[in-house]
Amino acid sequence: MLIKFLKWFRGYLLVSMNGYSPERFINLCRNRNILIWNLSKADNGYEFYISLKAYRELRPIVRKTHTMPFIRRRIGFPFLMNRFRKRKAFLTGLFLFSAIIYILSLFIWDISMEGQYEHTQEALLKYLNEIKVYPGRFKNEINCQEIEEAIRNKYKDIGWVSAEIKGTKLRLKLVETNMPVPYVTATEPCHIVASHDGIVSSIVTRKGTPMVKKGDEVKKGDILVSGIVDIIGDNDILLKKEPVIADADVIIRTKYSYKKSFPMKYAKRIQLDNQTKVYGMSIFNKNIFFFNPLKKFKSFSKYDIIVDERDLKLNDSFILPVSVFKRQYIECTEEDSIYTKEEAQQKAQELLDVYLDKLQQQNVLIIENNVTIKINNKNCEASGYILVEEKAAEQKKITENEWRMSETNELDGNDN
Repeated sequence: MLIKFLKWFRGYLLVSMNGYSPERFINLCRNRNILIWNLSKADNGYEFYISLKAYRELRPIVRKTHTMPFIRRRIGFPFLMNRFRKRKAFLTGLFLFSAIIYILSLFIWDISMEGQYEHTQEALLKYLNEIKVYPGRFKNEINCQEIEEAIRNKYKDIGWVSAEIKGTKLRLKLVETNMPVPYVTATEPCHIVASHDGIVSSIVTRKGTPMVKKGDEVKKGDILVSGIVDIIGDNDILLKKEPVIADADVIIRTKYSYKKSFPMKYAKRIQLDNQTKVYGMSIFNKNIFFFNPLKKFKSFSKYDIIVDERDLKLNDSFILPVSVFKRQYIECTEEDSIYTKEEAQQKAQELLDVYLDKLQQQNVLIIENNVTIKINNKNCEASGYILVEEKAAEQKKITENEWRMSETNELDGNDN
């Protein structure tokens, strides 16, 4: 692919040739290291491709062999630029567009999150803004490892964080302590470790060294399958240690704690018929409205806002700092209300079902559901634990000190 691009960038020609001795022409090209390719028989001779530079070196060969090469097609960047040489405005615009795209690619323009359950995206984005991670920052000013550590230190119930930059997007994957760790394809030697406390239900190892067996009790962070393989020679002598990407199916039986409560008293929100829509665009996080969206609602104290926003992007990873949006403003009012026992029971069960669905979507097998719902005059609380079986997917990178063996010098008489 790279060779094809270099040929296109330098320019090449499709040439047809006829004459008295085309075979001699080809032999002389080979003797003088002039590259021609895709040589084929044509109606009155031969056709081939040749670089623009090499074509200029054909003159002495043409005179000597009395052949007649004709250019049938010009291909590549030099000819493309020559075609637009009179269109200076177009070339200037193309250059400016390329320069703008390059400059924009140096910044982070979008932050996406997935995996959060208890913590809202708004709250996490607010914290990221506090540690100076926000759209508009230079990519080289953002350290993904520092972001991961900062989030773990701030939120103790988040046990696993992955941050990576792709294009102009910062992608965050979070796992709370009561959720399974997602599988990530490893590219460097690593161990498979336990993401939660539990008991090994089964283990099948394809690559690596198993460190546990069925029925063993493990703690969070314990190595289940080591990515270090011992190479044994004759007489069971350890020759060396080799780091690999551990690959195994390890099923852990573990417990997820669950606790969620809400007050019995709440403000019931009722939407009214009065509403309006407004359109606008956001440029570098600055909103531009086509008209004042609050002008019609200035006399109303409460209203709901429904936002539909579309980012301008070159692809899923290259987000531009421009978006268009539609906002729908709906007038509403609030009245004090109290859940009935049946309503509270139903809401608590719906919240629990959402959590159980999230577990099942990540291929977690639910063994027992030991969550109970208690209701009093002030609160409704669902608490307990869920017994599950999940595949151990968390990985730990192998350091060089773990597998590198110190070499002994047999000549100095020191075996240490």
